[in-house]
Parts: sequence; C-alpha cells; structure tokens
Amino acid sequence: MMATSGKQLMRSKSGLRMVSVEEKDTSPFQLQEPPWIPDEQCHYCMKCQAKYDLVKRRHHCRRCGKCFCGPCCSTKVLLPRMNFVDPVRLCEECATFTKKENEFFNKHLKALMNGCNFSVETLEEGQTNSYCKLTSNHRNILFNDEKPDKDNTKTTMWVHDPVALLSIQNLQMMTSEANVNAVTILYKYIDEMREVTMTVPDDSSRKQSIAWIVALQKAYKLLNEAKDRQELPSP
Repeated sequence: MMATSGKQLMRSKSGLRMVSVEEKDTSPFQLQEPPWIPDEQCHYCMKCQAKYDLVKRRHHCRRCGKCFCGPCCSTKVLLPRMNFVDPVRLCEECATFTKKENEFFNKHLKALMNGCNFSVETLEEGQTNSYCKLTSNHRNILFNDEKPDKDNTKTTMWVHDPVALLSIQNLQMMTSEANVNAVTILYKYIDEMREVTMTVPDDSSRKQSIAWIVALQKAYKLLNEAKDRQELPSP
C-alpha cells in the first residue's frame, strides 16, 4: 500500500509500519527492527529468569528483540522511531526510555519543524537574520531569509547552506542569568569542521527561539544515546 506522502505501509512480524519509500527521506531518528532471538535459544525469561513452559510463554520486545515472559514484556507503547502504526509490546527497560523519547516526538520535534527566527553568524558568510527550521524528513536544518508560507508558494532564499543533523559534532550553549541566548553548532562539512552561531532575537519571538534551541539539544542527545546503545551506526 503506497501513501501519497512518499510513505509505504508495510507489515512485519512485529506489526504494521509506515516507512519512507526513498532512503533519502528516511528520518535520522528512525531505528531498524532488531533481529529476534530465536525461540529455541530462549529457555528462560531474560528479566526474571522464569522458565518457559506450556503456560508461561515467550514474548519478544519489539525494540531490542530479546525474549521475556508475559509479565516482563506486557507494556504496549507507541514507537515512532520504528514507524509502527499501533502501540507495540516492549520490555520494561525499552518501555521506560521509549516513553521519555515520545515526549520529544510529540513536542520538541514539532517545534524544530515549525522553525523560528535567529541571528545567524558564520565565518564564511558573516551575520544575517534567518528563519531556521528542520526539514520534514528530519535530516537537515534550513536557513531561509524569511518564514516560508504554509503552501510553499512564496519563494525564499537560503542565507546559509543546510546543516545535516547527523553531521553535528557538538552544541555549545551560551546562557545569561539562566536564560539561553545562543547556540554554536560545530558540524562536519565534507572534509572540514565548520561552526554556525544562532543567536536568539530580542523581540516577541524570543521565547519560541529559546524553545527551538532546547529542542535541538534534545534531538542531539537522543541521537547520541541511540549510538551509545548501538541502535544507530556512528557517522
């Protein structure tokens, strides 16, 4: 089944998934389904060590692929990082950090995609005002001269090359009296390291811009945590 938005509905052994048709449209937050530990190798629950029998059945966590008994793998949670349409069965450990991640997807990712105003400064192009937003496939930060209209009928110009989210090596937050004033993004561009500093404007959009920086920090942390758990490959 093909969706008009470049998404395809696929059925796996874990459930229905809505995935991107093209690899270039795949979100960097997306995780691949893990291989399941074969039933013949699972004789005991990997959490409580209970032995499986005709009554105590095996259940596989859809996120880690490990084998658990029913009570240790009974929670069903939405798992947008694997594009499942419905909530899926997770072990206790995976359910805990998946619920925390879902706050990012429900709130902070939307803020990044909506975008907001910043004063942007780079060594290559100097300082300019820009409307910054994350692309719909979550892969790049765009820097436009003004906010694009809802229907994308108004032409906007880039004031800086896009920054790939996975190219970011470090974020340096600049604060004053516990308030975020700016963030410097250190990122890899082809074979060199570059920096771009995004300063919060001192106007009515200030609160929105601060929230955007906080969301970017959470996105960066989320990707790094997945690499630490070896759910994502290192760039």
